[in-house]
Amino acid sequence: MRLSSRTAFDLSAECVVIDQQNEVMQTTLSGLSTHLKVSSAMSNPLVKQFIALAKDRGAENAMHKMLMEAGEEFAQLWKEAQSDLQRGAITTMDDLVEAISTAKKGYDECPRRILVIQVNQRDCDVLLVGPPDYDESGFFAS
Repeated sequence: MRLSSRTAFDLSAECVVIDQQNEVMQTTLSGLSTHLKVSSAMSNPLVKQFIALAKDRGAENAMHKMLMEAGEEFAQLWKEAQSDLQRGAITTMDDLVEAISTAKKGYDECPRRILVIQVNQRDCDVLLVGPPDYDESGFFAS
């Protein structure tokens, strides 16, 4: 109900995170990063370039190319990304921005839609949940 009383979309909009133990946590869009382990290094263009190259050429060839072209900068970013993954990062800053964009799209379509993020083993599902477009209660009458 608090969503429908909003007059404009902002980062204080409520959302829900369901963790791997199925614990439901209510938060705000601006508070998502406190509930999700996020890697900013994985959003860096050099790391993204490496991942794309690794898919095309294989990890070893991609690593060689990136080290030759970007050297120490890439090596440091890759080390940071690996550390983030070891700490349990399951999403990137880009993914977080995309989730917020999804929430805004949902709000624009129907202000009573809420963003729900289900945390899985290695990633997250991003869902918009809201009331039905029309009253379906008649379908369940006995």
